[in-house]
Amino acid sequence: MVRDDATLVALVLAGDQSAFAELVDRYHGEVYYLALRQLRQREDAEDLAQEAFLRAYRALAQYDPTRPFGAWLYAITARLCIDAHRRRRVRPVSLTRPEEGTAAEEREWEIPDKTEGPEAQAERRDEAIRLSVLVDRLPPDYRLAILLRHSQDLSYEEIAVATGAPLGTVKARIHRARNQLRAWIEAEEGAGSGGRASEEGPHGPEESGQKPDGGMHPDGPPSRRGKR
Repeated sequence: MVRDDATLVALVLAGDQSAFAELVDRYHGEVYYLALRQLRQREDAEDLAQEAFLRAYRALAQYDPTRPFGAWLYAITARLCIDAHRRRRVRPVSLTRPEEGTAAEEREWEIPDKTEGPEAQAERRDEAIRLSVLVDRLPPDYRLAILLRHSQDLSYEEIAVATGAPLGTVKARIHRARNQLRAWIEAEEGAGSGGRASEEGPHGPEESGQKPDGGMHPDGPPSRRGKR
């Protein structure tokens, strides 16, 4: 029988250490994936994931069982990612279009539908890889917000708590990140018929202070949308 997160937390607080090991097994892949997408180094990501679980264990008595455990854990991970970037002296910069995001702009990042034919599934996977590469080109604050929203399925309010940013700032970051991704995609599509797409796009890595060295990490999990 699969025990839910709240039950496992209660068991840990009662002294059952094996219950926490079960929580680690359940969430390690996603915590590591989030850290890897932010830090780009596997060893650093693994260290951060371990620190996230250690902090979660120490603060477990403060966990509110009415909230999803995953969201609480991702908030801890996000704060550690932000601290890591501050230590690296990475300074994210603003993108264009200051409007806040709206629900109408939501774009699902879905795993391929198994009822689709092989060609459709391959096309969807290619699109996911392409989008993943572009997400890795975003400044850290924008990338983290997008990943928490679409990969970890956190609400705007949960992202605000996770990152310590005002709700309006979170919405603006996600909206601007989507606009930037859309601009890059349109630039690549426009260059497809006339030559190779620009490495930087309309607001490339020189502007964001990052290199286009990101890619889709094969050990990253799919979206958790619909699992809770």
